Amino acid sequence: MQIVTKSYFQKENYLFIPLSVADPSGSATPDNATEIDNLCVQIERDILLNALGLTLYNELYALTDITIDLPENERWKKLVQGDEYDEKIWLGLDNDYSLIAYRVFEQFNIETAIRLSATGAKQVQGENAIQQTPKYLISTANQRFIKQYQGEYLHHPIIVGNFVDWFGCGEEIEKSLYGYLVDKTADFPEWKQDNFRVYETQNSMGL
Repeated sequence: MQIVTKSYFQKENYLFIPLSVADPSGSATPDNATEIDNLCVQIERDILLNALGLTLYNELYALTDITIDLPENERWKKLVQGDEYDEKIWLGLDNDYSLIAYRVFEQFNIETAIRLSATGAKQVQGENAIQQTPKYLISTANQRFIKQYQGEYLHHPIIVGNFVDWFGCGEEIEKSLYGYLVDKTADFPEWKQDNFRVYETQNSMGL
């Protein structure tokens, strides 16, 4: 099943992307619909493979909007649509501000900020337009993606006395994907925590 599509970028919120709807008249006016469609497919696949591994990814990908509601697929329904448990909340992969959508938004802005020309790479700027940097849009989307995807992941353990905590997932109320999978290992026994791949953070100064 495809979770995030271009419809996520057609709403009046932070993730809105102009011209994300294909022109039904077939006009030659360029739009971003095809590019967004392709990014949604590619980025969603990469994120879920990195988080879940191939076996679980294939199981999720084989589901449909109908089969995900079957009792035997309850774990997948909660992963996709969200879950509240033990005074914690996981927003799910398909909420309006999905971590997948933030990553697509981030990469779209990176790719459209620079276009190739016959003389090399140059930043796109419309005629008579005031040039504005996309760095802050990109860094904000990246930070929000990172928080939802791997927020509690630790590169170094927390050490309190004789207690060594490599996970750091105990105190957060709103869980990241990583934190949710750690909490729900009983529901996802096939998941291998050591194979969870983390992403690098971006900031507006280093882009």
